[in-house]
Amino acid sequence: MPQASAAQELQVKAETLLATLMQEKIVTRISVISTLLGGSKTTERLLVRISVETHKASPDFDQTAADSAKTRIKQALGDIGCDVFIETDR
Repeated sequence: MPQASAAQELQVKAETLLATLMQEKIVTRISVISTLLGGSKTTERLLVRISVETHKASPDFDQTAADSAKTRIKQALGDIGCDVFIETDR
């Protein structure tokens, strides 16, 4: 059986940590962006898409809901060991 890559391991870990928020339909998608830095080194970043509008110019924007969603994601992930980007799933 092939060994899982760092990106695959990060994906599984994030999905496990955010499972409750996915069931609540707050988190809609989790992606891992893996970047080759050179010299056989890579870095992973986690992209979390949420159903809550986060753009302040949007008519659907709700500061309290956006802050709550972001806080819950950060608490659930804890120190996951990589950069985390949170954006609205449009």
